[in-house]
Amino acid sequence: MPESADRYFEHAGARLRYRDAGTGPPLLLIHGWALDLEAWDDVAKALAAKHRVLRADRRGFGLSSGTPDLDADVADTVALLDHLQLARAAVLGMSQGARVALRVAANHPDRVACLLLDGAPLLPGLPAQAWAEETPLAAYRALLHSQGIAAVRGLLASHPLLRPRSPDRATHARVAAMLGRYRGSDLALEAITSAPSPGTVNAGLPTPLMPVLVLNGEYDSAQRLAVGAALATAWPTASRRLVRRAGHLACLDQPRIYAGFVDEFVSSHLDRPA
Repeated sequence: MPESADRYFEHAGARLRYRDAGTGPPLLLIHGWALDLEAWDDVAKALAAKHRVLRADRRGFGLSSGTPDLDADVADTVALLDHLQLARAAVLGMSQGARVALRVAANHPDRVACLLLDGAPLLPGLPAQAWAEETPLAAYRALLHSQGIAAVRGLLASHPLLRPRSPDRATHARVAAMLGRYRGSDLALEAITSAPSPGTVNAGLPTPLMPVLVLNGEYDSAQRLAVGAALATAWPTASRRLVRRAGHLACLDQPRIYAGFVDEFVSSHLDRPA
């Protein structure tokens, strides 16, 4: 199947776009906030030679319908594996997608062979620090209501977490296209879930029962780097890698280096088919 071929499946009232390319051990990629599955284009192309690479637009993002909801994202992830008749897969979540990936691993450990968390945001149970709200959703919601989605997209385009470090024009164009598809349907909800209150590592942070790789771009935000360091020490099964010369969008800034780290980790924890 060509890497760019879109497919769709329906689950819980939503029509969800996904792509399925390559052969080998399955690897499921979950995109971050305001983005969609095309954030993975270069990484998926690099990994498809050795892995079956799956990726989907989360509900309400990209070309998927439905109301955005992290719990629904978890159910959609399991439903995609069921739809493709896969017992389990390696699961990689970037940015907000790391929250989804961690919840899938915590709630459905039998479906996750190994877990990869890239540029994870603040999670419940992290050690208390002077955490900041990097994406003030309430402010974005107010802007959406007062000036419309174009104003929100313009503001997000200048956000450090959504600006590629790569000088490649095609990379910048891809991010701009994804932001152009962002509809703000999560911001339009009556209630927006605020960032979790930090506590201690042993209070509220799920413990994955499988190997974990924590990823960050070298030039990720100071807070995301601190979260990555905390996660890498929170779990005995965790290891950590930094993607050099990359920012928060490490999979877009340095796709070959990124894919190399992912392949090395996943290949060491998944049996290849005979």
